[in-house]
Amino acid sequence: MKKYVLGVFIGFLLLMSGCGDQQDGVHTEDTDSQKEKLTIMHVDAESPRFRKFIENAEKELDLEIETIACPADADVRQAKISTILEAGDSSVDIFSVNDEMISEFKYKDYLKPLNDTVMTKELLSSYPESYMQNIPMKDGEVYSVPYLMDIMVFWVNREVTGDREIRTQEDFVALLKENLGNDVYGYGGAWDQSYAYNELSEFVNLFGGDYYDWENKNTREALSFLHDLATKGEVPVSQVVDRYEQMEQKFLDGKYGSIFMYSGAINTFECAGAYRMEKIQVAPLPGFRKNATNIATWQYVLNKASEHEKAAIKFLKYAASREGNIAYAECMKCLPARLDVIREEKLDIPGFQVLQDYVNHVELKERPFSSDPMKDISKTGILFQQYVMNQISQDEFCEKMEEMQKNQR
Repeated sequence: MKKYVLGVFIGFLLLMSGCGDQQDGVHTEDTDSQKEKLTIMHVDAESPRFRKFIENAEKELDLEIETIACPADADVRQAKISTILEAGDSSVDIFSVNDEMISEFKYKDYLKPLNDTVMTKELLSSYPESYMQNIPMKDGEVYSVPYLMDIMVFWVNREVTGDREIRTQEDFVALLKENLGNDVYGYGGAWDQSYAYNELSEFVNLFGGDYYDWENKNTREALSFLHDLATKGEVPVSQVVDRYEQMEQKFLDGKYGSIFMYSGAINTFECAGAYRMEKIQVAPLPGFRKNATNIATWQYVLNKASEHEKAAIKFLKYAASREGNIAYAECMKCLPARLDVIREEKLDIPGFQVLQDYVNHVELKERPFSSDPMKDISKTGILFQQYVMNQISQDEFCEKMEEMQKNQR
């Protein structure tokens, strides 16, 4: 009996002093429960690569980060995030958004500005200046942290084009005119009403036009070029229903010799085993009138209703840092958003050298957006489809675009 009582007493002393195994476990749980918590709704949330990035960030920052997936469809995704923000719902602290979303959200009282906490003047200089002023900023305030850059690059499928070099507009036109076989085209696009905007703005860039001036000679020349592709049968008119998924599949299948597509498609083509010298490659931008191309980014925004602002700022500072840019880029095998990182580092991502060449030698231009981008992108796409299918004239298209832009101002 004495031995039993003595054993209980010693066990009690060990428990109180923290020397037992059980107490170690309790201590760890208490420490974990005291970690700052953070919830991020992210477009990559279901990716194992992204989970690895988040696990590394949790260790680096001593945070507990929950991730929630966004809807895959762009319209549904924008509606869902907008609904959460508009309701003042604090369940999500940080969202990943694209250019279309930030172009709408920055005009509403949804987001915390980040000038004083994350996006300092010094850091802003690491990103494309015109892009930052026109996409994430409003009235001098910065409302997002870009973390991934997509460059609209020129892709070729060597199984269709062979070894030919497409360096000039003339080279490009020659490819379009060549008979490559049944249902095979030198060039293809995605002209669905929600996607045609990308191609329209890209060709306006290439011809040295002005997207806000539809009387501009170069702008109209770009329009004529795209119209003639369809009317001369140099692209399939059926692509008016194609989004990027359909365009990419046709490109993989050897139906198109070339496309303009964002650089993030490298992962798609690599996973398909097609990103290689004898199949699909990123090629230099053909020399039209101007050496300029579209860029887009994915960005983090901070919910104004967040109850974990301190933890959110800690994560955003990491995401914006050189270390965070490199970590995300190499985990996800994609281009980071910071120009200095792209120019100065040798990143372990597919096609990095050719993308680095684009950054160093091509003018990177933001796409023009209104404060209601999804609606206006769709309107533009419908007008474009009507124009290339000869349902309206070029003058009618330009008049309607001018009218729409006046209403946006």
